[in-house]
Amino acid sequence: MIKHRITKLDHDLFDVIWPAVKKLPDNRNVIQTVEEDFPGGVTAPDYYVYEVFSEFMLPLVKDLHNINVNSELPIHPSSDFIRNSTLTSVLSSEPLVELNIDPNDEFVLSGTIECSRNLEGFELPLNLKIGKLESIERILTTILMQEEFSKIIEHLNPESDQKSGSYYTLNEVLEKPSEICAALASSGLLIALCDRDEIDDCTRLHGKHWPYGRGVYVSDDKTLAIWINVHDHFRILISTPTESPGEIGLTFSKLTYIMTYLHRRLDFVWDAKLGHLSSRPTFLGAGIRFSLIVNFPGLSKDSENMKHLCAMRGLQYRETLSPNIARVSNYQCLNVTETNCFNDFATAVSNLLHLEKDLSLQNSAHIATMLTNIFKRKRSSLADLDNSADEGSSKH
Repeated sequence: MIKHRITKLDHDLFDVIWPAVKKLPDNRNVIQTVEEDFPGGVTAPDYYVYEVFSEFMLPLVKDLHNINVNSELPIHPSSDFIRNSTLTSVLSSEPLVELNIDPNDEFVLSGTIECSRNLEGFELPLNLKIGKLESIERILTTILMQEEFSKIIEHLNPESDQKSGSYYTLNEVLEKPSEICAALASSGLLIALCDRDEIDDCTRLHGKHWPYGRGVYVSDDKTLAIWINVHDHFRILISTPTESPGEIGLTFSKLTYIMTYLHRRLDFVWDAKLGHLSSRPTFLGAGIRFSLIVNFPGLSKDSENMKHLCAMRGLQYRETLSPNIARVSNYQCLNVTETNCFNDFATAVSNLLHLEKDLSLQNSAHIATMLTNIFKRKRSSLADLDNSADEGSSKH
C-alpha cells in the first residue's frame, strides 16, 4: 500500500528503512554510526515521511517509545524549556538540582545527556544545499560564540577558570590524527561519525555535501559539545562529572539552562502529536536521551533476565565489549516532558542499582557464611586432632 509513495523531497520507503535492510560493510565505525543513530533501523530523511508513510511509521514510533501500539497518540506536552524561557533571565531561573544515583561511585562509570532540535524554516541537513548548511552553521555559531552564552557556561562551571568554548569544523574532527576528536572521545562527547570513503551510501546517510557546513562547539572544560548539522540541526551532549559519574541531576540542570536559553533565541520544528521533529525517530517528542555506562557484576551474569529487568523499567540495555559493563538509556521521550523523562530515567536506574547492590550484599553474605562454615570445619578438625592426641597419650 505504501511502497510506491514518495515525499515531496523525493524520498521513498527504502530511504526510510535502509539502515535495517542494507548489508553494512565490515567496518565498526559504520556499524556503530548506523546502530547508535538509528536504533530500530529506521530514519527520517525528511519531516514528511512521518505523514506520507504514517501507516508504517506511527505504530513503529509508538513501539520505539514504549507506547501502546493500539492506543491513539495524544497531543505531545509543550516543552519544559519553553515554559522556562518566559522567565526574564535564564540565570535567575531555578537553581541547579543535585541528584547522584551512585553516591559511592560503585557502579556508574560515565554518563551523557543528549538533546536534539531542528530549526523552523529549514529542511533536515540531509537535504540541504551548501548555502542553507552555511546559514544554519552561522545562526548557531553566532549564538554560541556570544558573550551572553559564555556567561551561561561560566555560571554552570563557577569553579573552572575556563569560561567559554571553541568551534571546530567537521573536517578538523575527521582529520587523522585529530586532537579534538581524541579529547571528545575521552570525555564521552564524540558521536558516531563515518567518513565519506567508509560507506558507499554516504549520500543516503549524510547528504551530498558531507562533511561541509558541519562542526562542533566544545566548552573549554570538555564537558559540553554541540554538534551542528549532523543528522539534526543541532545535538547537545553534556557529560556527567568524571569525579562523580552518577551525578545526573547537575548534568540535567545544565542542559535545562542551555536549552532554555536557546528556546528563547530560536524557533524549532514542532508537530502537535510528535513534538520536536527529528531525523531519528527515537528522538521525537522531547528529543532527549540519557545514557549511562554501568558496571553490573551481579545482574549481568544473566543477560536475558537483565534485558527483561531493563525493558520493564523503560530502559534500553546494550552490552559493551566487557561482559559486566552495559549502556543503559531511556526508550521513551515522546508523550512526556523533559523533566518527566529525567525523573522516570533516574527512578528506573536507581532501582536497578539497588538490585545490583542487594545482589552483591547477598553474595557477600553467602561468602561470609561459606567462610564461617569452613572455619567451623577447621576448628572441629583441630578439636578432633586434640582429642585423638589425648586418647593416644592415655593409652600409653
